[in-house]
Amino acid sequence: MLVYVWSRRNPSIRMNFFGLLNFQAPYLPWVLLSFSVILGNTIWVDLMGMIVGHIYYFLEDVFPNQRNGCKLLITPQFLKRIFDENEQYPEYAALPEDRPGGFDWGERPNRPAQGQQQQPQENNAQ
Repeated sequence: MLVYVWSRRNPSIRMNFFGLLNFQAPYLPWVLLSFSVILGNTIWVDLMGMIVGHIYYFLEDVFPNQRNGCKLLITPQFLKRIFDENEQYPEYAALPEDRPGGFDWGERPNRPAQGQQQQPQENNAQ
C-alpha cells in the first residue's frame, strides 16, 4: 500500500531495478509484483496492497480535488490528541545533533541571528 501511494504521489521520479530496468515511479508496484511472480511467490498479497493503496490514494488525493468532492478520510480526534506534536515554544532552539546534517533547516522568523540583540521597534504612528 505504501509503495503504491508513494509511487502515485511521485510520478516523475526515475527508478532503476537492479540496474537492469529503468522506469518511472508509478510502475514500481507492477515491477515489484512481476519480481514477486518470478521468485515464485503468491501475487495476492501484492495485489491486495495495490488495491488498498489505490482506494486510499483516490479517497485522499483524487476525490477531494474533483468537482463537488470532499475529504472522506478524516483522522479521529482521539488519535490527533495522542499523536499530534505539542506546540513549539518560541524560545526553543534545537541541539546541533537534533538538526539533520548539522544545518539549521527551515526559516525562523522574528528571531535574531546568533550573537545579535533584537532591536526594539519604534512606533511611528502619531
